[in-house]
Amino acid sequence: MNKLIAFMISVLMLFGVFGGQIEVKSEIEMQDLSFSGVDITDGYTISLPLRDGSARFNRIGFSYHASAAVRAVFEYRQGFKNLQEELLLSSKEQKASMLLDGYLDRRTASRLISVCFAPIIEGQPCVLSVSDFTCDLQTVPGKDVLYIENDNYKAGVSLRWGGGLCYFEDKQNGAYGNLLNCHDTGRLVQQSYYGPMEIEGYENGVYENTRWNYNPVQGGDMYGNTSKLVALEKTEQQIRVVCRPLDWAQDHMLTQTYYTSVYTLTGSGLSVENTAVDFLQTPWAVRAQEIPAFYTISALGTFVFYDGDAPWTGAPLRVEKELSFWGGKPAFDLQDGNDETWCVWTDDSAYGIGLYSPIASSLLAGRFMYDGTSDADANPTNYVAPLGFFKLDFDAPFTYTYRLTAGSVQEIRDTFQNLR
Repeated sequence: MNKLIAFMISVLMLFGVFGGQIEVKSEIEMQDLSFSGVDITDGYTISLPLRDGSARFNRIGFSYHASAAVRAVFEYRQGFKNLQEELLLSSKEQKASMLLDGYLDRRTASRLISVCFAPIIEGQPCVLSVSDFTCDLQTVPGKDVLYIENDNYKAGVSLRWGGGLCYFEDKQNGAYGNLLNCHDTGRLVQQSYYGPMEIEGYENGVYENTRWNYNPVQGGDMYGNTSKLVALEKTEQQIRVVCRPLDWAQDHMLTQTYYTSVYTLTGSGLSVENTAVDFLQTPWAVRAQEIPAFYTISALGTFVFYDGDAPWTGAPLRVEKELSFWGGKPAFDLQDGNDETWCVWTDDSAYGIGLYSPIASSLLAGRFMYDGTSDADANPTNYVAPLGFFKLDFDAPFTYTYRLTAGSVQEIRDTFQNLR
């Protein structure tokens, strides 16, 4: 009877019945996969023996130290199939974990068959140490959108869409629910960077009749395919999610890029720390990048920002009431020395949602199919991207933070000035 009760509890934990928290239960410690100072320049494969009994798992985790970026390929048994998954490891990190494909659909593996380690850059000298390797069973959230909330705000991220921010509600305002547009995989508050146009062996996709760059998008691609969820953690007021994004104009093509987003809810709004690390071996060029891409409900159709030369002094704001589609338009350049780099989309009563991205130097904004709807799933939307000029380098994490809040324009301005 005790064994039956333990089995039922493990099932309930897997399906996320207990309080919706993200818990990890260690199932198997893999001593076979602990090693120190191994030269993996020419590859290093460990085949694992078949073990007595069975233990289900949906997550792999370990500590490591690598002298160069590493490609790890895991072969495991899921159902009646042997599957392989790849995890790219930065030389700058010391811990790694990966949720197996099918995690959100509650699929689990029964056996880890082998692991192969090799440098991402073929032939590059690399020494690797691995310890604390485990195959774990992590609880699966009951729904595809995971929320955090307090007395003032509620925020939600789409686990199917790479952990992109899809929900932000001001609980003190009864006029609206979700202030963000989440029509498709491209309509999230999310990471999206524009990489090289010319890559050896790479055939560019086409979007809107335009040959498209390599473009890892957190939510997924233009065909509605969703990015791979790699890691997920949740506490009462914070969600951390890692994804491997798809290339926007390709059909279900995983990129060589990883995104981490850490969402922290406070009494004044939401703080988001975004990190991107890229393993593409073709160099990127410095260009304007979205930090982040940001979409609102159509009802918030007036764009407000500061473009003067006396930041944080309460000087008059610029108000744009009838912006057209942003495609092909120049961004609003901010004056040199202007670090008051927040903006707001508002309704006619000057209530809205504000975005503050401190490292921005310009704001690209516009409206699409404007009709004033408050439906978060509708096609009409408003968009802004604070822009920064930089590039991603191989195995060099890039991190920035942005903040969201809601209220009147003056309340938003005061909040961001206090957070500055």
